[in-house]
Amino acid sequence: MEENQIESLQEEASRYALTPSLLKEILYELKKKIVEKKDLITVANKEDIKINKKQIKVKELLSIIDSYENSECVMNSDERKIIVYRGDPYITLHLCLQALTLRNKLLLVQNNFMFGVNEVLLKIIETVFADYKIINLINHCNDYSVKEIGSFKKYYDNVVVIGDTAIYQQLLDIDDQVKYYPYNNICIYSDNSEFDKLQEAIFIYANENQFELEVLYDDSIYDVINEINDNEYIDTAVLLTKDNESKELFKGMIEDKRVFVNDNPFRQEVGKVYNYLM
Repeated sequence: MEENQIESLQEEASRYALTPSLLKEILYELKKKIVEKKDLITVANKEDIKINKKQIKVKELLSIIDSYENSECVMNSDERKIIVYRGDPYITLHLCLQALTLRNKLLLVQNNFMFGVNEVLLKIIETVFADYKIINLINHCNDYSVKEIGSFKKYYDNVVVIGDTAIYQQLLDIDDQVKYYPYNNICIYSDNSEFDKLQEAIFIYANENQFELEVLYDDSIYDVINEINDNEYIDTAVLLTKDNESKELFKGMIEDKRVFVNDNPFRQEVGKVYNYLM
């Protein structure tokens, strides 16, 4: 990280009072700016797709912004958080909007996943926020290493990891208060070869988008259910079967996970909203 970026980490975010009417105004301007820059986003996405296969849709970005229109505006929070995640641009937008409404200063630490779209999106957000004198709320870097993240810790109150269990386990060695939120961490079980093509499609999409996926091979549906329920890092459970009893057991007994039976879990990926800053 360059010296001027280190200085930004040390500085406080600007103080601002966010009212519901001001929030709606900022969200409107953000949507307008994204529409203005949609060609730039598309070009960046085409470059990203040469390495990562994720298609970023402007209409989905606008839908995410709309989902914050009635958010509560917190007036007395000045927490500082490091958010470590692979770099999904939809999550980037969620994080920036949550930072705005909760008045949390963030350092977004990403790997190079969807680097181009993230750079364009963060520049748009920075510009719109600056128009409202909201300065230094969001910083970001792409040095996705435990050593580097550890060096930033002194400037922040806590660390949050989203969707990457490997780096979470490594960070626990330097900070046992690190929080983890799953994001498309998937367990999938199939008991019928007729679903091989669907399972393969789910696996390929997860791999292209750097989502963690585990395939289970237990003989009993009860063992599958218990294994998924015991795994705190999983947020998505997928069953591929023609057995009606297994379907009902899976739907009824899986706890605190998104459940999909004979369906692709990525069909409505963008509609999910997590509050990562609480």
